[in-house]
Amino acid sequence: MFKAQKSYFIVDAGNTSIKVALVENQNIGTVQRVQTWDEVLKLVKDRHVVLASVLGSEVHSLLQLNTASVYQITSASRLPFKSAYTSMDTVGVDRLCNVAAAKRHFLDNNTLIIDIGTCVKFDLLSSEGTYLGGSIAPGIELRYRSLNDYTNKLPLLDFKGAVPLIGQNTQSSIHSGIINGMSNEIQGMISRYEIDFDQLQVFITGGDASYFDFPQKSNIFANKNLTLEGIVEIYKIHAL
Repeated sequence: MFKAQKSYFIVDAGNTSIKVALVENQNIGTVQRVQTWDEVLKLVKDRHVVLASVLGSEVHSLLQLNTASVYQITSASRLPFKSAYTSMDTVGVDRLCNVAAAKRHFLDNNTLIIDIGTCVKFDLLSSEGTYLGGSIAPGIELRYRSLNDYTNKLPLLDFKGAVPLIGQNTQSSIHSGIINGMSNEIQGMISRYEIDFDQLQVFITGGDASYFDFPQKSNIFANKNLTLEGIVEIYKIHAL
């Protein structure tokens, strides 16, 4: 039987990293980014855990064996927003958490959430508080990998920092194409949404968001912990 907790850990298990934070009285404490489940278990052993995971069911089983209790957020969880999405059973739990967090922040405005990580995800919450859907595209690492995987001669590179507009060798040309291309892609998408949805506010989150400089506009907000805030918001509904 579900029992709400005032003190618990939240675990956001993504494709490339895991975020863990202690929540007390609905306030999120220090966020730790870890790479292995051994590190997670050291932090949450014998504690209550709220889990949001895009990984397989084995994650839930692992936590069940090592914690006091686990509540897992899924697409079937009660949500603090209405939805017009036609396949809620397939939508990623990270997207649902992002929208839940945005719902907490929005003031009757159309709200666009951009999550830049393994994938680049756009999600729109209407001014009526309805989740309309969005888009999914490859993130930085996937773009670098694809150039190496699907060509014979292009190397596999890692992104290290600022890139030129004009690449003067193969490596810098790849960096320019991927990073500058993604930046313009994202800003172009924001402009499209601003045309179609008035009074648009934009939340930008995700592990790779810091690699991009976005226009200093009053309607654009960076929030690196948006997904974690959404986990708390969804859990609060079940804790009532």
